[in-house]
Amino acid sequence: MNPIQILVVEDEVIVAQDIAGRLKKLGYAVTATVSSGEEAIQKAIENPPDLVLMDIVLKGDMDGVTAAEKIRTNRNVPTVFLTAYADDQTLQRAKLTDPFGYIIKPFQQNDLRVAIEIALHRHEIETKMRESLKAAEAVRESVEEKSHRQNQYISMAAHELRNPLNAILISAELLDRTRSSDESQVRTLRLVHSATQKMNQLIDDMLFMGRAESGQLKCNPLPINLVEFCQDLLAQLQLGNEAKHKLTLIPSDVTSAMLDQQLLHGIISNLIVNAIKYSPNGGLVTLELECRLAGEGDKEPIFCLSPQCLFPNSQFTNISSPLLIMRIRDEGIGIPETEVGKIFEMFYRCQNTGKIKGNGLGLTIVKKAVELQGGAIACESKMGVGTTFTVALPYVALSCKTPRSTT
Repeated sequence: MNPIQILVVEDEVIVAQDIAGRLKKLGYAVTATVSSGEEAIQKAIENPPDLVLMDIVLKGDMDGVTAAEKIRTNRNVPTVFLTAYADDQTLQRAKLTDPFGYIIKPFQQNDLRVAIEIALHRHEIETKMRESLKAAEAVRESVEEKSHRQNQYISMAAHELRNPLNAILISAELLDRTRSSDESQVRTLRLVHSATQKMNQLIDDMLFMGRAESGQLKCNPLPINLVEFCQDLLAQLQLGNEAKHKLTLIPSDVTSAMLDQQLLHGIISNLIVNAIKYSPNGGLVTLELECRLAGEGDKEPIFCLSPQCLFPNSQFTNISSPLLIMRIRDEGIGIPETEVGKIFEMFYRCQNTGKIKGNGLGLTIVKKAVELQGGAIACESKMGVGTTFTVALPYVALSCKTPRSTT
Protein backbone atom coordinates (compact mmCIF):
# COMPACT_ATOMS: atom_id res chain seq x y z
CA MET A 1 0.00 0.00 0.00
CA ASN A 2 1.43 3.38 -1.03
CA PRO A 3 2.08 5.84 1.83
CA ILE A 4 -0.01 9.00 2.19
CA GLN A 5 1.50 11.86 0.14
CA ILE A 6 1.76 15.17 2.02
CA LEU A 7 2.88 18.60 0.82
CA VAL A 8 4.43 20.80 3.55
CA VAL A 9 4.09 24.57 3.20
CA GLU A 10 6.20 26.38 5.82
CA ASP A 11 8.42 29.46 5.36
CA GLU A 12 10.68 28.66 8.33
CA VAL A 13 13.26 26.21 6.93
CA ILE A 14 14.10 24.56 10.27
CA VAL A 15 10.44 24.12 11.16
CA ALA A 16 9.73 22.71 7.69
CA GLN A 17 12.53 20.16 8.03
CA ASP A 18 11.31 19.17 11.50
CA ILE A 19 7.75 18.63 10.21
CA ALA A 20 9.01 16.60 7.24
CA GLY A 21 11.08 14.42 9.58
CA ARG A 22 8.15 13.77 11.89
CA LEU A 23 5.90 12.89 8.96
CA LYS A 24 8.41 10.31 7.68
CA LYS A 25 8.66 8.74 11.13
CA LEU A 26 4.88 8.42 11.16
CA GLY A 27 4.98 6.57 7.84
CA TYR A 28 3.87 9.41 5.55
CA ALA A 29 5.64 10.48 2.32
CA VAL A 30 6.54 14.15 1.84
CA THR A 31 6.11 15.21 -1.80
CA ALA A 32 7.86 18.56 -1.22
CA THR A 33 8.49 21.33 1.30
CA VAL A 34 7.88 24.85 -0.01
CA SER A 35 7.96 28.27 1.61
CA SER A 36 5.40 30.33 -0.36
CA GLY A 37 1.81 30.15 -1.42
CA GLU A 38 2.71 30.42 -5.10
CA GLU A 39 5.07 27.44 -4.86
CA ALA A 40 2.44 25.44 -2.97
CA ILE A 41 -0.13 25.94 -5.75
CA GLN A 42 2.39 24.98 -8.43
CA LYS A 43 3.49 21.81 -6.62
CA ALA A 44 -0.11 20.81 -5.86
CA ILE A 45 -1.02 21.09 -9.54
CA GLU A 46 2.09 19.33 -10.85
CA ASN A 47 2.01 16.47 -8.35
CA PRO A 48 -1.27 16.48 -6.38
CA PRO A 49 -0.72 15.28 -2.79
CA ASP A 50 -3.28 13.55 -0.59
CA LEU A 51 -3.10 16.39 1.93
CA VAL A 52 -1.47 19.80 2.42
CA LEU A 53 0.00 20.99 5.74
CA MET A 54 -0.26 24.75 5.31
CA ASP A 55 1.15 27.47 7.51
CA ILE A 56 -1.36 30.34 7.62
CA VAL A 57 1.19 33.15 7.89
CA LEU A 58 3.64 33.01 4.97
CA LYS A 59 6.16 35.45 3.65
CA GLY A 60 5.32 37.07 0.33
CA ASP A 61 2.18 38.40 -1.32
CA MET A 62 0.05 35.29 -0.75
CA ASP A 63 -0.77 33.84 2.64
CA GLY A 64 -1.73 30.25 3.41
CA VAL A 65 -5.47 30.94 3.37
CA THR A 66 -5.46 32.16 -0.24
CA ALA A 67 -3.13 29.35 -1.31
CA ALA A 68 -5.35 26.69 0.31
CA GLU A 69 -8.43 28.12 -1.39
CA LYS A 70 -6.78 27.99 -4.83
CA ILE A 71 -5.44 24.46 -4.27
CA ARG A 72 -8.84 23.13 -3.25
CA THR A 73 -10.48 24.84 -6.25
CA ASN A 74 -8.01 23.33 -8.71
CA ARG A 75 -7.31 19.90 -7.21
CA ASN A 76 -9.81 19.37 -4.34
CA VAL A 77 -6.97 18.53 -1.94
CA PRO A 78 -7.72 18.81 1.80
CA THR A 79 -5.77 21.31 3.88
CA VAL A 80 -4.74 21.23 7.52
CA PHE A 81 -3.57 24.64 8.74
CA LEU A 82 -0.47 25.14 10.87
CA THR A 83 -0.59 28.23 13.04
CA ALA A 84 1.25 29.73 16.00
CA TYR A 85 -0.57 33.03 15.86
CA ALA A 86 -2.94 34.88 13.56
CA ASP A 87 -5.26 37.87 13.84
CA ASP A 88 -9.04 37.31 14.07
CA GLN A 89 -9.65 38.51 10.51
CA THR A 90 -7.20 35.94 9.10
CA LEU A 91 -8.73 33.14 11.16
CA GLN A 92 -12.18 34.05 9.90
CA ARG A 93 -10.90 33.93 6.33
CA ALA A 94 -9.34 30.54 7.03
CA LYS A 95 -12.71 29.17 8.19
CA LEU A 96 -14.30 30.18 4.88
CA THR A 97 -11.94 27.82 3.01
CA ASP A 98 -13.53 24.91 4.92
CA PRO A 99 -10.22 23.54 6.30
CA PHE A 100 -9.99 19.95 7.48
CA GLY A 101 -8.17 20.77 10.68
CA TYR A 102 -5.82 23.02 12.64
CA ILE A 103 -2.55 22.26 14.39
CA ILE A 104 -1.29 24.79 16.92
CA LYS A 105 2.48 25.28 17.06
CA PRO A 106 4.34 23.90 18.89
CA PHE A 107 2.69 20.48 18.61
CA GLN A 108 3.37 16.91 19.64
CA GLN A 109 4.00 14.20 17.06
CA ASN A 110 0.81 12.37 18.03
CA ASP A 111 -1.20 15.59 17.57
CA LEU A 112 0.13 15.76 14.03
CA ARG A 113 -0.87 12.15 13.30
CA VAL A 114 -4.37 12.57 14.73
CA ALA A 115 -5.03 15.78 12.80
CA ILE A 116 -3.88 14.21 9.52
CA GLU A 117 -5.90 10.98 9.93
CA ILE A 118 -9.09 12.86 10.88
CA ALA A 119 -8.66 15.22 7.93
CA LEU A 120 -8.09 12.35 5.47
CA HIS A 121 -11.07 10.42 6.82
CA ARG A 122 -13.36 13.44 6.60
CA HIS A 123 -12.18 14.20 3.08
CA GLU A 124 -12.83 10.60 2.01
CA ILE A 125 -16.37 10.72 3.39
CA GLU A 126 -17.12 14.06 1.74
CA THR A 127 -15.72 12.84 -1.58
CA LYS A 128 -17.93 9.74 -1.50
CA MET A 129 -20.94 11.87 -0.61
CA ARG A 130 -20.28 14.24 -3.53
CA GLU A 131 -19.87 11.29 -5.89
CA SER A 132 -23.10 9.73 -4.62
CA LEU A 133 -24.98 13.02 -5.00
CA LYS A 134 -23.57 13.46 -8.49
CA ALA A 135 -24.60 9.93 -9.45
CA ALA A 136 -28.06 10.45 -7.95
CA GLU A 137 -28.44 13.73 -9.85
CA ALA A 138 -27.43 12.02 -13.09
CA VAL A 139 -30.01 9.29 -12.48
CA ARG A 140 -32.67 11.88 -11.67
CA GLU A 141 -31.93 13.83 -14.84
CA SER A 142 -32.01 10.63 -16.87
CA VAL A 143 -35.36 9.61 -15.38
CA GLU A 144 -36.80 13.10 -15.94
CA GLU A 145 -35.60 13.12 -19.54
CA LYS A 146 -37.08 9.65 -20.13
CA SER A 147 -40.34 10.69 -18.50
CA HIS A 148 -40.43 13.85 -20.60
CA ARG A 149 -39.92 11.85 -23.80
CA GLN A 150 -42.63 9.38 -22.78
CA ASN A 151 -45.06 12.23 -22.09
CA GLN A 152 -44.27 13.69 -25.50
CA TYR A 153 -44.93 10.34 -27.18
CA ILE A 154 -48.20 9.92 -25.27
CA SER A 155 -49.35 13.43 -26.24
CA MET A 156 -48.40 12.88 -29.88
CA ALA A 157 -50.19 9.52 -29.98
CA ALA A 158 -53.27 10.97 -28.30
CA HIS A 159 -53.48 13.86 -30.77
CA GLU A 160 -53.00 11.53 -33.73
CA LEU A 161 -55.76 9.21 -32.49
CA ARG A 162 -58.19 12.07 -31.95
CA ASN A 163 -58.90 12.82 -35.64
CA PRO A 164 -59.82 9.29 -36.84
CA LEU A 165 -61.90 8.71 -33.70
CA ASN A 166 -63.84 11.92 -34.26
CA ALA A 167 -64.46 10.86 -37.85
CA ILE A 168 -65.79 7.49 -36.65
CA LEU A 169 -68.00 9.19 -34.06
CA ILE A 170 -69.47 11.65 -36.58
CA SER A 171 -70.06 8.86 -39.10
CA ALA A 172 -71.84 6.75 -36.48
CA GLU A 173 -74.06 9.69 -35.53
CA LEU A 174 -74.95 10.35 -39.20
CA LEU A 175 -75.82 6.71 -39.78
CA ASP A 176 -77.87 6.66 -36.59
CA ARG A 177 -79.99 9.53 -37.92
CA THR A 178 -81.10 7.41 -40.89
CA ARG A 179 -83.32 5.54 -38.39
CA SER A 180 -82.63 2.11 -39.81
CA SER A 181 -85.26 -0.53 -38.96
CA ASP A 182 -82.59 -3.22 -38.72
CA GLU A 183 -82.12 -3.77 -34.98
CA SER A 184 -78.69 -5.34 -35.45
CA GLN A 185 -77.48 -2.25 -37.33
CA VAL A 186 -78.88 0.04 -34.65
CA ARG A 187 -77.23 -2.02 -31.92
CA THR A 188 -73.92 -2.04 -33.81
CA LEU A 189 -74.01 1.74 -34.29
CA ARG A 190 -74.65 2.23 -30.60
CA LEU A 191 -71.69 0.01 -29.75
CA VAL A 192 -69.49 1.99 -32.16
CA HIS A 193 -70.71 5.24 -30.62
CA SER A 194 -70.11 4.00 -27.06
CA ALA A 195 -66.66 2.60 -27.84
CA THR A 196 -65.63 5.80 -29.60
CA GLN A 197 -66.72 7.92 -26.66
CA LYS A 198 -64.69 5.72 -24.30
CA MET A 199 -61.64 6.06 -26.56
CA ASN A 200 -62.07 9.84 -26.61
CA GLN A 201 -62.24 9.84 -22.81
CA LEU A 202 -59.06 7.75 -22.65
CA ILE A 203 -57.35 10.24 -24.96
CA ASP A 204 -58.51 13.12 -22.73
CA ASP A 205 -57.07 11.30 -19.71
CA MET A 206 -53.75 10.67 -21.48
CA LEU A 207 -53.47 14.31 -22.52
CA PHE A 208 -54.30 15.46 -19.00
CA MET A 209 -51.56 13.27 -17.52
CA GLY A 210 -49.07 14.36 -20.18
CA ARG A 211 -49.69 18.04 -19.44
CA ALA A 212 -49.57 17.43 -15.68
CA GLU A 213 -46.29 15.47 -15.80
CA SER A 214 -44.63 18.05 -18.06
CA GLY A 215 -45.65 20.96 -15.82
CA GLN A 216 -47.91 22.54 -18.45
CA LEU A 217 -51.07 22.15 -16.37
CA LYS A 218 -51.64 25.07 -14.01
CA CYS A 219 -54.30 25.97 -11.47
CA ASN A 220 -56.47 28.80 -12.84
CA PRO A 221 -59.21 29.68 -10.31
CA LEU A 222 -62.20 31.63 -11.66
CA PRO A 223 -65.64 32.50 -10.22
CA ILE A 224 -67.93 29.46 -10.23
CA ASN A 225 -71.40 28.72 -8.87
CA LEU A 226 -70.42 25.66 -6.90
CA VAL A 227 -73.89 24.21 -6.34
CA GLU A 228 -75.04 24.67 -9.95
CA PHE A 229 -71.74 23.25 -11.21
CA CYS A 230 -72.16 20.08 -9.13
CA GLN A 231 -75.86 19.76 -10.02
CA ASP A 232 -75.13 19.99 -13.76
CA LEU A 233 -72.24 17.54 -13.50
CA LEU A 234 -74.32 14.98 -11.61
CA ALA A 235 -77.14 15.41 -14.14
CA GLN A 236 -74.73 14.67 -17.00
CA LEU A 237 -73.37 11.62 -15.23
CA GLN A 238 -76.91 10.44 -14.44
CA LEU A 239 -77.84 10.58 -18.15
CA GLY A 240 -74.91 8.33 -19.06
CA ASN A 241 -75.53 6.03 -16.12
CA GLU A 242 -76.92 2.87 -17.72
CA ALA A 243 -76.90 1.06 -14.38
CA LYS A 244 -79.39 3.60 -12.96
CA HIS A 245 -77.57 4.44 -9.76
CA LYS A 246 -79.07 7.13 -7.57
CA LEU A 247 -76.80 10.21 -7.54
CA THR A 248 -77.44 12.64 -4.68
CA LEU A 249 -75.96 16.06 -3.94
CA ILE A 250 -75.82 17.48 -0.42
CA PRO A 251 -74.83 21.13 -1.07
CA SER A 252 -73.11 23.59 1.22
CA ASP A 253 -74.09 27.11 2.20
CA VAL A 254 -71.45 28.54 -0.17
CA THR A 255 -72.83 28.94 -3.69
CA SER A 256 -70.15 30.96 -5.49
CA ALA A 257 -66.41 30.56 -5.09
CA MET A 258 -63.08 30.96 -6.86
CA LEU A 259 -61.96 27.51 -8.08
CA ASP A 260 -60.39 25.91 -11.13
CA GLN A 261 -63.37 24.50 -13.04
CA GLN A 262 -61.37 22.03 -15.16
CA LEU A 263 -59.52 20.55 -12.18
CA LEU A 264 -62.70 20.45 -10.06
CA HIS A 265 -64.51 18.65 -12.90
CA GLY A 266 -61.68 16.10 -13.11
CA ILE A 267 -61.85 15.39 -9.38
CA ILE A 268 -65.61 15.03 -9.02
CA SER A 269 -66.33 13.24 -12.33
CA ASN A 270 -63.62 10.62 -11.84
CA LEU A 271 -64.63 9.90 -8.24
CA ILE A 272 -68.33 9.69 -9.14
CA VAL A 273 -67.67 7.48 -12.19
CA ASN A 274 -65.57 5.16 -10.03
CA ALA A 275 -68.31 5.07 -7.40
CA ILE A 276 -70.86 4.12 -10.06
CA LYS A 277 -68.57 1.58 -11.68
CA TYR A 278 -67.80 -0.31 -8.49
CA SER A 279 -71.30 -0.16 -6.97
CA PRO A 280 -74.25 -2.50 -7.60
CA ASN A 281 -77.14 -1.39 -9.82
CA GLY A 282 -79.49 0.93 -8.00
CA GLY A 283 -76.87 1.81 -5.39
CA LEU A 284 -76.69 5.25 -3.80
CA VAL A 285 -73.78 7.58 -4.64
CA THR A 286 -73.56 10.79 -2.62
CA LEU A 287 -71.59 13.98 -3.20
CA GLU A 288 -71.52 16.06 -0.04
CA LEU A 289 -70.13 19.57 0.01
CA GLU A 290 -68.95 21.39 3.12
CA CYS A 291 -67.37 24.82 3.14
CA ARG A 292 -65.24 25.50 6.17
CA LEU A 293 -64.23 29.06 6.99
CA ALA A 294 -60.71 30.10 7.96
CA GLY A 295 -60.07 29.50 11.63
CA GLU A 296 -62.60 26.65 11.87
CA GLY A 297 -60.05 23.92 11.11
CA ASP A 298 -59.77 22.87 14.76
CA LYS A 299 -63.49 22.13 15.25
CA GLU A 300 -63.06 18.94 13.22
CA PRO A 301 -59.50 18.70 11.86
CA ILE A 302 -59.15 17.45 8.31
CA PHE A 303 -56.00 15.39 8.35
CA CYS A 304 -54.58 12.28 6.72
CA LEU A 305 -52.49 9.72 8.54
CA SER A 306 -53.34 6.54 6.62
CA PRO A 307 -51.53 5.14 3.55
CA GLN A 308 -54.61 6.03 1.48
CA CYS A 309 -53.81 9.71 1.92
CA LEU A 310 -52.17 11.72 -0.83
CA PHE A 311 -50.31 13.82 1.74
CA PRO A 312 -49.68 11.61 4.83
CA ASN A 313 -48.60 14.53 7.02
CA SER A 314 -51.20 17.06 5.85
CA GLN A 315 -53.37 18.61 8.54
CA PHE A 316 -55.79 21.40 7.78
CA THR A 317 -55.89 23.18 11.11
CA ASN A 318 -54.96 26.83 11.65
CA ILE A 319 -55.79 27.43 7.99
CA SER A 320 -55.47 30.93 6.51
CA SER A 321 -58.16 30.41 3.84
CA PRO A 322 -61.54 28.61 3.64
CA LEU A 323 -61.66 24.94 2.69
CA LEU A 324 -64.04 23.16 0.37
CA ILE A 325 -64.58 19.65 1.76
CA MET A 326 -66.02 17.15 -0.72
CA ARG A 327 -67.07 13.65 0.36
CA ILE A 328 -67.96 11.10 -2.32
CA ARG A 329 -69.62 8.02 -0.81
CA ASP A 330 -70.68 4.79 -2.48
CA GLU A 331 -72.11 1.42 -1.47
CA GLY A 332 -69.72 -0.56 -3.61
CA ILE A 333 -67.28 -3.44 -3.41
CA GLY A 334 -64.70 -1.53 -1.36
CA ILE A 335 -60.89 -1.47 -1.57
CA PRO A 336 -58.77 -4.32 -0.13
CA GLU A 337 -56.83 -3.13 2.91
CA THR A 338 -53.55 -4.41 1.46
CA GLU A 339 -53.99 -2.31 -1.69
CA VAL A 340 -55.17 1.06 -0.38
CA GLY A 341 -51.65 2.47 -0.51
CA LYS A 342 -51.42 1.85 -4.27
CA ILE A 343 -54.72 3.23 -5.53
CA PHE A 344 -53.27 6.54 -6.75
CA GLU A 345 -50.55 4.86 -8.84
CA MET A 346 -50.92 5.20 -12.59
CA PHE A 347 -52.67 2.22 -14.26
CA TYR A 348 -53.05 0.40 -10.93
CA ARG A 349 -56.27 -1.58 -10.47
CA CYS A 350 -57.26 -3.53 -7.37
CA GLN A 351 -57.47 -7.29 -7.57
CA ASN A 352 -61.15 -7.39 -6.59
CA THR A 353 -62.24 -5.37 -9.65
CA GLY A 354 -62.60 -8.61 -11.63
CA LYS A 355 -64.07 -8.03 -15.08
CA ILE A 356 -65.12 -4.44 -14.35
CA LYS A 357 -63.54 -2.39 -17.12
CA GLY A 358 -61.18 0.49 -16.40
CA ASN A 359 -57.77 1.93 -17.33
CA GLY A 360 -56.41 2.80 -13.87
CA LEU A 361 -56.00 6.51 -14.66
CA GLY A 362 -58.97 8.01 -12.80
CA LEU A 363 -57.50 8.26 -9.30
CA THR A 364 -54.12 9.35 -10.70
CA ILE A 365 -55.89 12.26 -12.43
CA VAL A 366 -57.71 13.06 -9.17
CA LYS A 367 -54.38 13.09 -7.33
CA LYS A 368 -52.80 15.48 -9.84
CA ALA A 369 -55.82 17.80 -9.80
CA VAL A 370 -55.79 17.91 -6.00
CA GLU A 371 -52.02 18.55 -5.88
CA LEU A 372 -52.26 21.45 -8.32
CA GLN A 373 -54.78 23.18 -6.06
CA GLY A 374 -52.77 22.68 -2.87
CA GLY A 375 -55.32 20.31 -1.38
CA ALA A 376 -55.37 16.87 0.21
CA ILE A 377 -57.29 13.65 -0.32
CA ALA A 378 -58.01 10.68 1.93
CA CYS A 379 -59.95 7.44 1.57
CA GLU A 380 -61.96 5.25 3.94
CA SER A 381 -63.12 1.89 2.64
CA LYS A 382 -64.66 -1.33 3.90
CA MET A 383 -64.94 -4.42 1.76
CA GLY A 384 -68.52 -5.11 0.68
CA VAL A 385 -69.81 -1.96 2.40
CA GLY A 386 -68.48 0.98 0.40
CA THR A 387 -65.87 3.68 0.03
CA THR A 388 -65.67 7.37 0.95
CA PHE A 389 -63.15 9.74 -0.61
CA THR A 390 -62.63 13.05 1.21
CA VAL A 391 -61.07 15.93 -0.71
CA ALA A 392 -60.07 19.23 0.92
CA LEU A 393 -59.35 22.22 -1.36
CA PRO A 394 -58.47 25.80 -0.40
CA TYR A 395 -60.85 28.30 -2.07
CA VAL A 396 -62.10 31.89 -2.00
CA ALA A 397 -65.79 32.24 -1.07
CA LEU A 398 -67.91 34.74 -3.01
CA SER A 399 -71.46 34.18 -1.67
CA CYS A 400 -73.50 31.94 0.66
CA LYS A 401 -77.07 30.61 1.03
CA THR A 402 -78.98 28.15 3.19
CA PRO A 403 -78.02 24.60 2.12
CA ARG A 404 -80.52 21.97 0.98
CA SER A 405 -80.17 18.40 -0.29
CA THR A 406 -80.82 17.66 -3.97
CA THR A 407 -81.25 14.38 -5.78
